[in-house]
Amino acid sequence: MPRMPRGLFIPVLVVLVVCAVFVAPAPAAAQGRLDMDDYLALLAETREGLFITSGRALAGYESQSVERVAHDFLAGSPTDEDLKRAALLHTEAAGHAVGELHLRLGSDLLQALADPAVRTEWLRRWWLAVGYSFQLQLATSSGVAAFEAALDDLPGDRDIRVAFVSALWMFGRQREEPAYLERAYQLLTELLEETPDDAPLLIQRAGVLLDYGLLDDAREQVEALEGARIGALPRLALLMIDGEAALSEGDFVAAEAAFAQAVRRARRSPAANAGLVAARLSLGDVEGAAEAAAAALSRRVSGWEPEWRYWLGPALEYQEMFQAMKDEVRASGPGGDSR
Repeated sequence: MPRMPRGLFIPVLVVLVVCAVFVAPAPAAAQGRLDMDDYLALLAETREGLFITSGRALAGYESQSVERVAHDFLAGSPTDEDLKRAALLHTEAAGHAVGELHLRLGSDLLQALADPAVRTEWLRRWWLAVGYSFQLQLATSSGVAAFEAALDDLPGDRDIRVAFVSALWMFGRQREEPAYLERAYQLLTELLEETPDDAPLLIQRAGVLLDYGLLDDAREQVEALEGARIGALPRLALLMIDGEAALSEGDFVAAEAAFAQAVRRARRSPAANAGLVAARLSLGDVEGAAEAAAAALSRRVSGWEPEWRYWLGPALEYQEMFQAMKDEVRASGPGGDSR
């Protein structure tokens, strides 16, 4: 019998064009050693909104001098607004050279913010945008490293753990990497101890159980969520998990029912349509499978497919998150606040 390929809900992405901070950057022109005057001049340019060009210029300087000058800048008791500007400047530089160094310096700068509440808010917003940018690129190792670094800065932060779980499950399934699934399950267990009835997290746990091959546990979790009030995309995910588990168990009638519901909810979903085709072929319904395939092929592709909107979620908005931070420091005026 035809079986569902592993990872059906992560379809093959033929073309993923992302205008991202960290994607395929043009090499920065080498400019030698950085001194404090150069650094302050680049920082002044950001007050006019020139983050991209200034970041590209910063990326061209020799790494050791950049690190030394950034630490000297920190030692000079800069204003909070200049710390934020400098962190965003290094974020742009990370897209052009020595990304690990510039992201570490960005974190160091934000850690120096005077107000603990502001520090936590900015670190959270900044790390989420950085992590999301890597998730959107499918940059697995960089994304995992970014979220781990975020938890080093903000231990136990719920927003970061929730975002990290989603990325880990996505990466684990896409790469068929057990270590990522194990980390996702660990974080899910912690989060669900805090909020046992959190339906989106329960759906993710069902998905991780499925990917572990624990089909009975996954189906039990799906059935427990049958009457839950959840959004359209989480409901699609739940149906896809149900369908995949049923196919793996050889329950092709249940699989066909789950995928048919998924298609009714998301007709533009290649994964839902592929699942319906596989289920009908497994039932010997060649005509029904051909009908489902033809309906899928006849639909015009436009925008993000439903499964990718589910997997990426807030990651699709990471550029707007960075822009909001830039707008905030520009609106604060040239002097910023003082410490």
